[in-house]
Amino acid sequence: MIANAVLIDCLRANPVFAQLDDAALDVVLAEATIRTVAPGDIVVRQGDAASAFGVLAGGRAKMIQVTADGRQILLRYIVAGQEFGLIAALPDLAYPLTIEAVDECQVLYWPGATLAAYFGRYPQLALNALQIMVLRNQELQARYRELLTERVEQRLARALLRLAQVTGSCDKDGTLITLPLTREDLAELVGTTLYTVSRTLSQWDQAGLVNTGRERVVVTDAAGLEAIAGTAEVLPVSCVAPCALVEMMTAARAARTPRT
Repeated sequence: MIANAVLIDCLRANPVFAQLDDAALDVVLAEATIRTVAPGDIVVRQGDAASAFGVLAGGRAKMIQVTADGRQILLRYIVAGQEFGLIAALPDLAYPLTIEAVDECQVLYWPGATLAAYFGRYPQLALNALQIMVLRNQELQARYRELLTERVEQRLARALLRLAQVTGSCDKDGTLITLPLTREDLAELVGTTLYTVSRTLSQWDQAGLVNTGRERVVVTDAAGLEAIAGTAEVLPVSCVAPCALVEMMTAARAARTPRT
């Protein structure tokens, strides 16, 4: 069981609850239900009534959408401290996607009616939720634009950088994406075929951009992936010793910054 102090820190780090004081966070936590979800089990299911809002307190999960013809699409991953189900505050809506535990997850749940009551009791929460929904909409628009206008290589490079940002840990070769990530998963994430992902990763492996294995990807040259993606993603320093990858990225950015 996760200690209350850890759960409070988890809520404090979540953008929905970020501005609540300690007393309010204590009340919110006391009204939550915590549940352990085994790897592969469902946190919420697409099409079910959106009856609860939740925050992942431990573990990692993936968001999946099933199309009308039965195809499964991997949308994104969530990690401890991230929320789901804000639409539960509104009546008569269904979850638009399925969330499946990748490893053992601890999940905090609140009934949708409780979340709606919080919006009245703590107006800042309603503003926070609105901001999150706007950001999610912008994210979806950005992904749609990427699918229409960008090459597969750009989308794949950006997906790897984002995954490394969220789940990365320092490895002797670079930044390890700690999710059990298959090439099929990556193909779903970037909207392409398994063949294209496999071919591209093999080329990048030979070029020294990544180091790949069975359900394993290490980003070894983030600056190189940034150049392909056409963007700069900040990766975490998640080990005690400085990560050579982060140092390399910092140096690369400094070299690109015009001198005054």
